[in-house]
Amino acid sequence: MQLVLDSGRINRNSGRSVPLRSFFLPRRGARVLVTIHAPGLVSIGELQQDIHITPGRDSEVLLFRLKASTPGLHDVTVRAFRGGTFLGEVTCQISVEHGSVTRDGPQHEAPLPSLAFDPGEVTLQVLKDKAAGAYSFQLISETFYAPEVFHFRAGDPSRATEQIYAQLRSAAKAAAGRDAGDAQRLRDRLRNHGVQLWTSVVPQAVQNQFWEEADQVTAFTVLGEHDIVPWELLYPLNEGRQDWGFLAEWLPVVRRVFGQDRVRNISLPGAAFVVPPGSPTDADEEVASLRARLGGRMSDAGVLTDRAALTALIEGGHAGLLHFACHNAFTGAGSCVTMADGPFDPIDLASAAQLRTLRPHRPLVFFNACRSAGEIDWFGESLGWAPQFLNAGAGAFLGTLWPVRSRSAREFAEAFYDQLITRRRPLGLASLFARQTIRDMHGGDPTWLAYAVYGSPAATAQIAA
Repeated sequence: MQLVLDSGRINRNSGRSVPLRSFFLPRRGARVLVTIHAPGLVSIGELQQDIHITPGRDSEVLLFRLKASTPGLHDVTVRAFRGGTFLGEVTCQISVEHGSVTRDGPQHEAPLPSLAFDPGEVTLQVLKDKAAGAYSFQLISETFYAPEVFHFRAGDPSRATEQIYAQLRSAAKAAAGRDAGDAQRLRDRLRNHGVQLWTSVVPQAVQNQFWEEADQVTAFTVLGEHDIVPWELLYPLNEGRQDWGFLAEWLPVVRRVFGQDRVRNISLPGAAFVVPPGSPTDADEEVASLRARLGGRMSDAGVLTDRAALTALIEGGHAGLLHFACHNAFTGAGSCVTMADGPFDPIDLASAAQLRTLRPHRPLVFFNACRSAGEIDWFGESLGWAPQFLNAGAGAFLGTLWPVRSRSAREFAEAFYDQLITRRRPLGLASLFARQTIRDMHGGDPTWLAYAVYGSPAATAQIAA
């Protein structure tokens, strides 16, 4: 595996380099962490190595040795980080058969458009090893920590997650009319849920590593498994440490799915709105409010009610903002939005995801509907609105983890767009300040914690002059 300076690519082997555009490199070079994820294969040595890249020449070659215990095809993913900032990844397959001869396969490569990193960003990489029934947690920052293998004592954590979502759904529904005492009791209940998640889900070693970095952390990114726990609900609390609150109320918390591009600029030349028949009663009010806030800075592509028109827009490469204000039905079978001409669900984005139709314009997708960030397992992969839109090339995605109140959802959207577009805050800070804006409204309504944000925390919106 080699980083080739002239191409800005991460190569799986030391074969030919292909000239591409150059990227900025400090005169003294840059230190990059390279990690390997190879489920089903046994590592002979370290699964992470750091490499120093210097101006004017290719890097040294890194050697990762892997052993197979079973024949068949095995996926191997190589990822690069600078500090706690994700730079890029490349995935290949290795075929192993009894008595076969080892030989070099084709060269695999992925672009690293930039080695720029965001000081203070940390990434928690969470990987699942199905064969071992375990998860690997690795905190990546300026300090390179080794992965921590973790077994959930109660097995699959999804059951506990569903129980938490059920309580939060009830809390959101009953938020209207609460007095101050009830609101405080709900806040205390949420806090204890968050503390228990921190204690039960995050390995002790990673907790300690986090506190070592806490004073310098400016953004927190979760890369990998998203559906096992609601990361936004984590409440870091340990003896002898300061109580800062929920992680998502004092730090920008964003997510990143496998294969998602690193996007730092989100172009917003226009906006389209999805409001099918049967949407919440104040969906039209939400759209009117957002249109007034966006003003004449963005062209208006209108309101979509038909599945056929929405699919054509996405497969045609929509540019700008795509905002959903509607109901989303989420069950064990997945998500579904009932459009005027039939159901629209994540499988309808398969062609767009395969062809990367949104990649040329990197739109922002805001799915302001109940549990629009929920995912199901589909032939061993996660299937949901977020991974499908991001694999199609969206620059960022926002959705909810549990059912939310329509009024609170509208107020969060208004606050988020004010921060991102009017105040020109980056994605991470825009979501953080939007949470803080609605946090104490409506008798302890937990909607402010419900939003999952996918993208680069440093991504900024680009509005046409």
